Amino acid sequence: MVKWREWTGASEAAGRGRELATDHEAFDRAAALLDAGGVVAHPTSTVYGLGGRPLPHVDARIAAIKGRPPGPLIRLAASHDALSEALPGARWTDAARQLADAFWPGPLTLVLEDGSDTGVAVRVEPHPVVRRLLDRAGGLLTSTSLNVTGRPPAKTGGEVRAVLAEVGPGAGPVGWLDAGDLAGSTPSTLVRVTGDAVEILREGAVPTADVTRTLSP
Repeated sequence: MVKWREWTGASEAAGRGRELATDHEAFDRAAALLDAGGVVAHPTSTVYGLGGRPLPHVDARIAAIKGRPPGPLIRLAASHDALSEALPGARWTDAARQLADAFWPGPLTLVLEDGSDTGVAVRVEPHPVVRRLLDRAGGLLTSTSLNVTGRPPAKTGGEVRAVLAEVGPGAGPVGWLDAGDLAGSTPSTLVRVTGDAVEILREGAVPTADVTRTLSP
């Protein structure tokens, strides 16, 4: 059962957060907070993430909570088709399609060309809680690992609380879809695809050898 907890940057931030709902009502509250421009801590197939609507001011708010400079974050979707529809400017090369077909849904993040300087990072996420949230949130979320930059990503309930306890009142309300402790795992593997070139930016849950093998003739 998923529980909904909420921090407002007030005194309860030092504790467990207010438990306000469970199961389907938890997703109602999460969707409402996202609609209001808020952010939600959520489980993924690897670590806890911090997500919101795919809008620049939401990306900036998430970056501020993490203590990092503003910048584009990962776009999560429930399917390849949903990503293609939501991000029509993303360039799907043959290599990108091969990797997506081999590892999605799963812990592989692709950085695709989209006409910007940074490209766009995308992933199809298999965790059922995220997929239910995506269904309520229009099919696309902006997200990144839940942690203060420089520290390990949160994987347990205690680690989530420790991160959210540091969120100040200026950040506004932050919600948490509490799915309990996650199985120990590393973050997703991050791969940049530029034309025919493929670059491993971060090795994670998908080994580099598996990426290379997938692209071998």
